[in-house]
Amino acid sequence: MNALLATAFILGIAGSAHCVGMCGPIALAVPSPAPGWRARLSSTLILNSGRLLTYMLLGVAFGAFGKALELAGLQRTTTIVAGTILLISVIVPGLFERWSPTGSIALFIGRMRSLLARNLKRTAPEALFLTGSLNGLLPCGLVYAAALGAATFGTVWQGALFMALFGLGTWPALIALRMSGSMLGTNARKMLRRASPVLVTTLAVLMILRGLELGIPLISPPPPTVAGTIINCH
Repeated sequence: MNALLATAFILGIAGSAHCVGMCGPIALAVPSPAPGWRARLSSTLILNSGRLLTYMLLGVAFGAFGKALELAGLQRTTTIVAGTILLISVIVPGLFERWSPTGSIALFIGRMRSLLARNLKRTAPEALFLTGSLNGLLPCGLVYAAALGAATFGTVWQGALFMALFGLGTWPALIALRMSGSMLGTNARKMLRRASPVLVTTLAVLMILRGLELGIPLISPPPPTVAGTIINCH
């Protein structure tokens, strides 16, 4: 497996403390459709499946963006720049959260939040799936970091796979949160918060290495060779 893809899953796990802080209140606010752990578990899986689908669609979009950059001959430079931005975000914590969307993006996010608030107490399967999907669209620095990683592949399916692995990495903590009905313990949150910058740094370094095309298997593939045809003139 490509080292970047493996990092996506581990990044999701290490970022669980952040996810619990951002998505946890929403997960806890959604009521269970019926008493008992089975109903709570099924509703939890539906919620997270909706969020996972949103992440995969983001992966498709950023993978397509990466492909466009590749066709324009800009992917290598963009990958190095994106990795550098991630490194800066580790040195300057909260860098992504300081970005405030404006204009049409802010309007779109506002509408998503309003729709999420109206849908929050509905427990039908399709409503739970929609709630999870909308949750995945809310601003999140960790998702921004993962999306930058997805853009480095230059293919739609690998971008979607990268974001899917990232999303699945966040599942254990969020499922445990909703099943237990309480937030993670202090020690667990501290441990995950310490791990998160390490994983973001690892992702950033892998992205930079990928852009440098050093010929390292699975980590920094060599530049693609262009096959040519020799024409003999008589």
